[in-house]
Amino acid sequence: MSYTPHATLLALLLAGLTNTVQAVELDIPSQALDKALNSLAHQSGERIIFSTGLTENKKAPALKGDYNVRQALEKLLNGSGLELKATPGGGYTLVKAAPVPEQSHAEPQMMPEVSVAGRTEQERANGKIKGYVAKRNITATKTDSDILEAPQSVSVITRDQMTMQAVQSVGEALRYSAGIVAESNGPDPRADTIGVRGFSIGRDQYRDGLRNYAFSNQGGTVVEPFGLERVEVLRGPSSILYGQGAPGGIVNLVSKRPTDKPLHEVGVVLGQYDRKQVNGDFSDYLTEDGTWSYRFAGLVQDSDTQIDHVKDDRIYIAPSLTWRPSDFTTLTLLSDYQKNDRGQGYQAWPRLGALVNSRFGKVSSSTFLGEPGLDKYEQERYALGYQFEHIFNQTFTFRQNLRYQRMTTDAISTYLRALQADQRTITREAGGNEEEVENLVVDTHVQAKWSHGDFEHTVVAGLDSQRLNNDQRRTFALAGTLDIYAPVYGRTAINLVENANIEQRQRQTGLYLQDQIKYDGKWVATLGGRKDWTRMETDNLRTPSASSSQKDEAETWRAGLVYLADNGLSPYASYTESFLPVIGTTFAGSAFKPETGKQYELGLRFQPKDSQTLYTAALFDLRRQNVTTQDTQNPNFLLQQGEVRSRGLELEAKTQWDAWSVIGSYTYLLRSPKVITAMHKASRSKAKILTMCLTIQLRCGWITASPRLGCRG
Repeated sequence: MSYTPHATLLALLLAGLTNTVQAVELDIPSQALDKALNSLAHQSGERIIFSTGLTENKKAPALKGDYNVRQALEKLLNGSGLELKATPGGGYTLVKAAPVPEQSHAEPQMMPEVSVAGRTEQERANGKIKGYVAKRNITATKTDSDILEAPQSVSVITRDQMTMQAVQSVGEALRYSAGIVAESNGPDPRADTIGVRGFSIGRDQYRDGLRNYAFSNQGGTVVEPFGLERVEVLRGPSSILYGQGAPGGIVNLVSKRPTDKPLHEVGVVLGQYDRKQVNGDFSDYLTEDGTWSYRFAGLVQDSDTQIDHVKDDRIYIAPSLTWRPSDFTTLTLLSDYQKNDRGQGYQAWPRLGALVNSRFGKVSSSTFLGEPGLDKYEQERYALGYQFEHIFNQTFTFRQNLRYQRMTTDAISTYLRALQADQRTITREAGGNEEEVENLVVDTHVQAKWSHGDFEHTVVAGLDSQRLNNDQRRTFALAGTLDIYAPVYGRTAINLVENANIEQRQRQTGLYLQDQIKYDGKWVATLGGRKDWTRMETDNLRTPSASSSQKDEAETWRAGLVYLADNGLSPYASYTESFLPVIGTTFAGSAFKPETGKQYELGLRFQPKDSQTLYTAALFDLRRQNVTTQDTQNPNFLLQQGEVRSRGLELEAKTQWDAWSVIGSYTYLLRSPKVITAMHKASRSKAKILTMCLTIQLRCGWITASPRLGCRG
């Protein structure tokens, strides 16, 4: 925006000026000079404050390509009669261009100052970046911060990487990330089933830092990756900032939002299994001064799948709107709608005939074991929310993020129960699920940044709240037999009968405080603590006596230390915790304690300056406690006397030069469960799991090769 700045404000801005030299991709059409300067501010991420009287009746030329801010300003001022001069504080002063000596010897006239204030980095943690290597993230600390300063292992999958890999799910986007089993359930239409550091994250998802959650096996969703700007992974317990959750870590999906330059893309996809897709992505200013901007991303997909009688149709639209009345206030409205329509929710084959030959050979991978015309997976989801930020001054910033989401699912699956002795006939069951999930999540925090001596502080103090509702009705029936080598459908009448009708409610409120302390520009300590209150209720409408409710409280904390070396190395060490309420009771009627997670981590990152390269290594020791196990004396109940320990080494590399890109990852995971039952308190059982995978992606121009080397698990 354009201002005639107050002298005091100008002095504050001058105190933080930097002569930015990093190039930014710009696309600014020829227009009035003041509007061109506004476009430069939006596209570069810098604040440019100037007097509108200075630029009145002046026009700027078009500017397209890679420029740093200084170069861009010089180009835009070409022919305006104005020129830039550097000030001792590192800013720029506009002066009237000196006349040619033969015509005039007048002294240059000092004009109002143009201030370029802000970050030396052009990248923003929730915005689009060029290439595969992100340098900033928002998930690790809830602040727009350098990845090298994060006290835990972080990976960022950028939009460019997802586009180049042509991903069709979040799981596919995570294939090249260390420590992650991205598609442990295969192409499951119910949810992206992801495991991090040996533990499933269940139906937990985070979208723009806010939690989505479903209580049941069917209530998740496969998020359309076309609507994402990036995917960020924070490994290890993360309750300090996000409340209850699995100990392995979180996957935060960052939505597309209005861009700082025009975007108009239309695509058509034709592929295997008669796949047809049309998608579009559009963004531009709604007003000439850039106060309002929009983005609209969407697609329509019609496709068969590898499995006979199973469709994979989808409609997805995601409109968003940004209001930026000043450089200090931003409100972005985010919404999306997604409809999934598939022929079945779950498909599984018997081991004998699938992985191992039976005497009849192997079953075709296209064989459908369900019932055409009965099986279905229909889901509709819509979400509406906002992200608000107001910068009061150089010290204080206020942010509030909110989202409401509603999702309905209607699914019926006919699936394998057992393979009979003839090795070709299976018995089947059918299950139906009608479910409605509602989430309302809000996160409010204040950020304070200040320095004293050699110390710099970034403090975040916040309050978040979640209201999660889940209503589900389940049905069941025996579905007869099927010859898996010569299937004939419709021979058995399937009459689904209700076997569960449950309403669940979950409430969580949390207070958190975090301080990132930087000393001498080299040492970064992150300290944080949190207090949570949760309440879970289950109303069993079929068996009211089985209804239950419980309240839990938990305190979690985190401490981490990072050293930033001049050569781009950043070793770190950290300790962090998590908690997860467990609903239900023991045979004796005692409520379960929350599961807890504790992790120690040592890591090393290397990012050479002015390069598109990032190497990471992490050693971790993660323990999940209060794990429930079967009560051997009362098999229909559980006991809570278990612990699972996960240890491992993760290596990950990303680098780009010219038209080439290389992505590689390696994971060594050792998991040791220790279960102590009421009958055998002295007994212990251990299992060791080794997973190793080296994946490399090579890109040259339009050609991408993605071999996987040494994968086992």
